[in-house]
Amino acid sequence: MLFVRIYTLLLILVLFSNCRNGSGKPAKPIAELDTISYENLSKKANAYLEQQQDRCIQLYGLGAYESWYYDQLTGELSFSDGGIKKLAIDYEEVGSVSMESQTFLWAWDNPYIEPKIKSEIGKVKAFGVKRNFKKLMTAKWNADEQDGWEMTAIAAYLLKAKGAYRAPASDSSLFSFMLFKHIRRVDTASASGR
Repeated sequence: MLFVRIYTLLLILVLFSNCRNGSGKPAKPIAELDTISYENLSKKANAYLEQQQDRCIQLYGLGAYESWYYDQLTGELSFSDGGIKKLAIDYEEVGSVSMESQTFLWAWDNPYIEPKIKSEIGKVKAFGVKRNFKKLMTAKWNADEQDGWEMTAIAAYLLKAKGAYRAPASDSSLFSFMLFKHIRRVDTASASGR
């Protein structure tokens, strides 16, 4: 009788651990992602990112700060008010859209992106290769800003990002798309006033 109880308890623990991904959240069934169509992936990803963005607005006031700054070397995106940094985000580069050439370029193929901020985006390419989703595995292709947001949403969904941001380049003909990995509130005076 004791053996049956121990066996039952172990079976329950094994089943429970198989339903978790280490973060305390239920893991996505592998079969679901193995058979998902591109259209369904895009829909789920957009819904996921919309939910995450709403959460960032509610919890962190994203969109209400007067300035932002990102640094590839540190991998930090920050938001400030009055020269005081209020929010610091560790980010992952997704890719960029050039309004001039009307193309999207994945960060995993961009030699000008620091390795620190493209350390995980290759997983999206690997998923694209596995599922034969051309947009996820082709380094550069004809695109517009909406395509940049779609790739960002898919990357956010697959990598379980906390949010995303689109930053314009200085000439506004290039948009860089980023995922939020870790978000933290800070309240420090910025020496550079950014």
